[in-house]
Amino acid sequence: MKSLVRPELPTASVASSQATTDAVDNSAPLATRPESTYESGKVVQTTGATSGGVLAVVVLYNRSFKDVPCASRLMQWLAAPISVSTRLSLAHCLIYDNSPVAQPLDFDAHERIDSFHDISNGGTRAAYLYALKIARAKGYPWILFLDHDTDLPQDFFLDAERALSVAPENTTVCAVVPSAFDGFNQISPASITAYGRGHAKQGAWALTRKNTTLTAIASASLVRTDSLTALLPIPAAFVLDYLDHWLFREFQRRGESIVVSSARVEHSLSVQSMQTISIDRYRAILAAELIYLRSGPQYSLAVHLIWHVARTLKLMLFTRRPALVRVCVNGIFNILRDK
Repeated sequence: MKSLVRPELPTASVASSQATTDAVDNSAPLATRPESTYESGKVVQTTGATSGGVLAVVVLYNRSFKDVPCASRLMQWLAAPISVSTRLSLAHCLIYDNSPVAQPLDFDAHERIDSFHDISNGGTRAAYLYALKIARAKGYPWILFLDHDTDLPQDFFLDAERALSVAPENTTVCAVVPSAFDGFNQISPASITAYGRGHAKQGAWALTRKNTTLTAIASASLVRTDSLTALLPIPAAFVLDYLDHWLFREFQRRGESIVVSSARVEHSLSVQSMQTISIDRYRAILAAELIYLRSGPQYSLAVHLIWHVARTLKLMLFTRRPALVRVCVNGIFNILRDK
């Protein structure tokens, strides 16, 4: 297991980063360039990767890798030889640690596992962009996004392969997503309205290009490296919240399709109860939601305003958190101010 900054084999290990995007040196090694170098769309030459190799990126925050529900599964897959006969197989794993203090890596060194500690906490956006650097440098065609609270079934990749096999030949598949559950509640995939309301979709099915409303949680999603590259630059506003919705919407706006596999994964939502969510986190969610909705092709200020007022009234009636209600009330003025 290597702790590094560059996708290539490093001459020196680096445990953490506070990268800046003020200056970009395209002649510098990949490790020393800030993420904007990759957002410029420059292609990195790659060699020696398997055709179905998957890079998994596990995003940690104040949790060690051994406590990630799918950690043992990932280690099991990495212990097997990289398969050249299957369409999808785990080839490499990146542990991206956003914790203030680096989390312990309680396992033996592994040549197919790299780790990176981002003390600036760039959120999932920074983790995905860093994983994209590695995937492009090493030639991995797929990236598997994983939060630290997601579990995967044994047949996860097999189910994804089956889903890909039934996609029409003339369809560009940008992502394969499973059905995700938090306990008994299905949370993904879902259709999303013009005002941000999600409705879970049942069963395994493939999305046609005419439908531009499918969304999913990013965790446990297999995303094609080329498709993610084509979306660069990713707006800096989506550090964490609404990043997954933005990605899937933009994939579909490009005419690409999302395939839903028959896999069922378990995921614990970090934001589930309005009784426990922090004030700062809720304020950040509303800010990201506004940017996401206003950038959509079907945005209606009137519909968004009505929905948000109804949400505010619901908070006033069913929660005893005046500070949270005030954040929601301020959101009304933000919607009107940014029209």
